[in-house]
Amino acid sequence: MTTEIAPADTATLPVGLADSDGDVCDVSVRKMTGREEALLTDPRLRMNAGKLITALLASCVRTADGRALDLGLVRRLSSADRNFLLLELRRATFGDEMEAHYRCPRCQGVTLVLEDLSTVEVRRPEHAGGEHDIAVLLEDGYADQDGTCHRELVFALPTGEDEEIVAGRRDANPSRQRDALLARCLRRAGDMEDRRVRAMGIRLLADLSMSDRQLIRRTLDEQAPGPDLNRTVACEYCAEEFRASLDMSHFFPLG
Repeated sequence: MTTEIAPADTATLPVGLADSDGDVCDVSVRKMTGREEALLTDPRLRMNAGKLITALLASCVRTADGRALDLGLVRRLSSADRNFLLLELRRATFGDEMEAHYRCPRCQGVTLVLEDLSTVEVRRPEHAGGEHDIAVLLEDGYADQDGTCHRELVFALPTGEDEEIVAGRRDANPSRQRDALLARCLRRAGDMEDRRVRAMGIRLLADLSMSDRQLIRRTLDEQAPGPDLNRTVACEYCAEEFRASLDMSHFFPLG
């Protein structure tokens, strides 16, 4: 007989999902057990962070009425909701305090920060339900083969399925990994035909200027719903302030 760990209080997802059995908005998260520790150390899952997150959430998260989230439903959740649930899972299991290490891009010194995860702000969409696309107005734009310059790109929110597919790519280059995820979420590029946008994919993003690429990342970081993982850190060695992201891959200490 298996004893189930009591769930935490109900939490409301930033985005939520309309499921065939009803809307999935309010959920409960229980503490992780040895079953989840086995998932964290599974070599097959560790090779694909997206699949590992899917497995953890399917194991520990329930709807408000106690219904389990199957793997397919967890894959359809937005990355915003998945990050939120990872944060809640970490807090439920280990508490709010977490040691985080940030490397200074200037002197390469590593600064230790004791993070209080209860203070992480969670952005929520202004309007519940529907699409949550984010438009980015580029400075230089993308010039197509006809010489037309397209300046507005529109992105959908990534999902767990997007995360799993991108994490399974053989190309481990971080920049191309980001482009692969953005390409899966790119809905419109100016007045280009949809089929041309889909056909261009990563190539379109690779051809953008570095300033436009930074603008895309900054806009998505500022406007996408979910936990705000961006941090301003003061280096304890050179006193330089730099921007960093809370590393969710180290949320769950082992041993």
